[in-house]
Amino acid sequence: MSGEWCELPLDDVATVIGGGTPSTKDEGNFNGSIPWLTPKDLSGYPYRYISRGERNISEKGLMSSSARLLPEGAVLLTTRAPVGYVAIASNSVTTNQGFRSLVLQEGFHPEFVYYLLKSKTDLLKAHASGTTFGELSGTTLKGLRFMFPPLLEQRAIAAILGAVDDKIELNRRMNETLEAMAQALFKSWFVDFEPFRDQGTQDSPLGQIPKEWRAGTVGEICDIVMGQSPPGETYNELGNGTPFYQGIRDFGFRFPTSRVFCTAPKRFAQKGDVLLSVRAPVGSLNMASERCAVGRGVAALRLKSHGGSFPYYLLKSDPSNWEKFEAQGTVFGAVTKADVHGFETILPPLNIVGQFNQIVEPLDAKIELNDREFHPLATIRDTLMPKLLSGEIRVKDAEKFVEVKI
Repeated sequence: MSGEWCELPLDDVATVIGGGTPSTKDEGNFNGSIPWLTPKDLSGYPYRYISRGERNISEKGLMSSSARLLPEGAVLLTTRAPVGYVAIASNSVTTNQGFRSLVLQEGFHPEFVYYLLKSKTDLLKAHASGTTFGELSGTTLKGLRFMFPPLLEQRAIAAILGAVDDKIELNRRMNETLEAMAQALFKSWFVDFEPFRDQGTQDSPLGQIPKEWRAGTVGEICDIVMGQSPPGETYNELGNGTPFYQGIRDFGFRFPTSRVFCTAPKRFAQKGDVLLSVRAPVGSLNMASERCAVGRGVAALRLKSHGGSFPYYLLKSDPSNWEKFEAQGTVFGAVTKADVHGFETILPPLNIVGQFNQIVEPLDAKIELNDREFHPLATIRDTLMPKLLSGEIRVKDAEKFVEVKI
């Protein structure tokens, strides 16, 4: 490409490639060396590049299905349940049929196309069809038309937006390290019982545990508030009312900064409460950085004895505990208050819980500080993105703006 911006259908920009799923009846189709992604792998995924999903397939699985090997730099787009998740392959990968991925022609930059599609999520969803789950067909996707600048300008635009995302991703990785440290401590104390082995052990319904500990339920140590959604007309995104979390889409970060508010809230979480996603999907966790309202997709938990992060690390310690709840739903999995209350766990003495909270408190404080830096950076990126991608703001002006802001 050379010259000015021009409008092109995606069919002229990339080869659109679907995916596939090998037969799950043959175990030989899986657990190979080929990364295989499903839309679930991009749910809440915070980075631009991705190298693998939860599962791999084998050469046999690849050859026996419609899955296709996609090259490094392919732009991965979910076009079914849901439409609009985007990432870039950092190495060769395959996907299931929930994707239609773009292998770009010469003259088109992967990160520019990534940001372009990310900014057009509503448009992509509007062109999807279907009753239960919207699906964006390959034919429709190929026909969608967008404005493209010359390659050098694509690179410059991607570099500006990428500079902001680099800072966001650095903070995210710092938080992942901090949280991994806290999770390792939780495992050492409350799973492996390493500091308490000299106390002796006793039998319990959950196996051998230290003496003076006992088996119980989350409801014995936590107050649980199940969210209740107020009327839709009371929501707003202008900052009027109470910060409001309806479900996982509002979580964002470990300590989320709400983008939705409510003028007639019904149920509340307090600062420091654990926010648990109780439907679609089940088991995602955050913590409230302030008093906020919770809708029907969220439960708030806090220790009865005192505050602290113990319930967060407890509920996060074994994600497989939530799988049975996902399977129970007809369309979406769901967790009730009775389910959360009855969640079986080991209950250590309260003084040990307090000691754990004191150790992880500085780690959580740093995580929260990093989260607070995320929000203005994300706002800068999201403000610049549509204006750069439409040509409303030129690269030089955007560079000056970013230099001042970050």
